Amino acid sequence: MRMPQLFKDLIRGVTIVFVERRLPGRVYSLYFRLLNRMGIRFATIRLKNGFVVRAYTHCITILHEIWDKRDYDIPGFSWDKSMTAIDIGANQGFFSLYAASKGATVYAFEPCQENFAVFRWNVENNGLGEQVRMFNSAVTGKKGQVALFVGLDRSGEILSGSVSTCNPNRGGIGVKATQVESVTLDSIMDDLRIGKCDFLKMDCEGAEYEILRNTSRRTFRKIGRISMECHGNRMSEAETMLKEAGFDIVCARPGITGVLKAVNTQSDGAEFLHLSRV
Repeated sequence: MRMPQLFKDLIRGVTIVFVERRLPGRVYSLYFRLLNRMGIRFATIRLKNGFVVRAYTHCITILHEIWDKRDYDIPGFSWDKSMTAIDIGANQGFFSLYAASKGATVYAFEPCQENFAVFRWNVENNGLGEQVRMFNSAVTGKKGQVALFVGLDRSGEILSGSVSTCNPNRGGIGVKATQVESVTLDSIMDDLRIGKCDFLKMDCEGAEYEILRNTSRRTFRKIGRISMECHGNRMSEAETMLKEAGFDIVCARPGITGVLKAVNTQSDGAEFLHLSRV
């Protein structure tokens, strides 16, 4: 049964002025899940810092995880305006906006066109075009063209949180496969002339292992901290590679989707260690 248009418009109006963090996270999550079940694909949220953010309702809890729960934060680390961040798997830009709100310059990579369109809206609508540089590219272990797999829901719309370059099993009832441009972490640092990356965030649905495996020691020395998701119960692989590259593991939560946080002990900049220790 379809909702009357007036009721849909009312729900959208309520959502537009819905301020994140005024309600408990569980209520927040249920609210947007309900909107998605009602067929409302997008919500627009005004955050407490004044940013207005657009997002798919089916994965808007990611915004809550980053801005409220601060899932990517690293103990003892404080942002400042001189810092540079790289966001691999930017999705709709929630982490990029978070880092930009702290004053950082952000280089963000998102291969899914639908996610990227929402991301662009979020950056431009909040006047962050000079601070957040967006790239509609995947990051993997090689440069060139790679396959991108995106899960689809019952209506054939994308599942924006289900995007991968290495796993075609994306959930939902179907999958859309396209060819996209891919870059590497080495090429990002070299081609964009990034002298140092204070904070690297990765959520790339399994590509994290080939990214780390194909990153040179020269590039690792320019990275101060890494906060990442590890998919497929393979966190130990990422831990080993980071330790060999000179990182200390400061947080490791294993699982099908694990969380790994690391601080560089052999970086080109001693300030990395100073800012990262409690």
